[in-house]
Amino acid sequence: MRISNAGIVAAVVLATAAHLSGQAPQSKPYVAPRTVNGQPDMQGVWANNTVTPLQRPEQFGNRATMTDAELAKMKATAKQLQDGGDAFFGDELFSAALAGKDKFSSSDTQTGNYDQSWLSERIWDNRTSLIIDPPDGRIPPTVPGYAERARAERAAAQRGKGPADGAQDLGLGTRCIHFGTPLLMAGYQSYFSLVQSPDAVVVRTEMVHDARVIPLDKRPRLSKTITAYHGDSRGHWEDDTLVIDTTNFSPNTSFRGASTNLHLIEKFRRVSEDSLEYYVTVEDPTVWTKPWTLMVPLKKTGEEMFEYACHEGNYGLPAILRGARAQEAATR
Repeated sequence: MRISNAGIVAAVVLATAAHLSGQAPQSKPYVAPRTVNGQPDMQGVWANNTVTPLQRPEQFGNRATMTDAELAKMKATAKQLQDGGDAFFGDELFSAALAGKDKFSSSDTQTGNYDQSWLSERIWDNRTSLIIDPPDGRIPPTVPGYAERARAERAAAQRGKGPADGAQDLGLGTRCIHFGTPLLMAGYQSYFSLVQSPDAVVVRTEMVHDARVIPLDKRPRLSKTITAYHGDSRGHWEDDTLVIDTTNFSPNTSFRGASTNLHLIEKFRRVSEDSLEYYVTVEDPTVWTKPWTLMVPLKKTGEEMFEYACHEGNYGLPAILRGARAQEAATR
């Protein structure tokens, strides 16, 4: 049987996509079920518990995946580190296993630190980074002068102020207001809920119980003078992919140092009954030399989300402010 070059390329693309998403190669592309109004059905609660780091460790170079033997060794080392140990956040577990450590102590050494029992079980695959573009799997360099400008802006904002003169001096996360968009933390309340209607999609996170209502009705964007913590989003469908285009971010928020010029393109694509691929393209020409894209695999949980019971207005902020006043009195 003769096979055309185009057919070979298509087969390779399908096999590669299946490998990266953790799915076995399929003879036919998966077709998502439909809502009552005919949209691809993305509804449900989806978890981001991947262990894959955001950026690729430099020793992997341009290798997007590990060998099966490398993966098995990483998983065995990680299991030893996790058993009865401190909690791993972000990329800490992958980095510790890659370094071959036999013991791990969290960088958070304050009273009340979490241990591993507080976190969800992490999911492994062969990928070496969430970033899929650029090919080296790393965030592009910043534009010339960015680092100096950022330091000067931070210094100006802090000049003449203590770390807790008032509640507004504390971070949005400390005040349980906002943990950022996009939210990429894995393993700790890293759950998303998607709800659809004909004219809108609601993306809700368990962390700080944020809800983003994204219109699909082609309404005009807000004026650039109006900003928000989650920005101003507009959504549309490209075949079976939900695309969310967001601008107008508040100057009080910052995704990895981005400015109010941050432009996000998020894409949700259902690739199996229990799997979504979540793509994020990040662009800010005043910060990075070029855009960069990552893909997070999300798994359906079949469960509901919990309310994020944060401490705002309970004891956290009053205690922080009282502590700052006590330090000032002791200094005087």
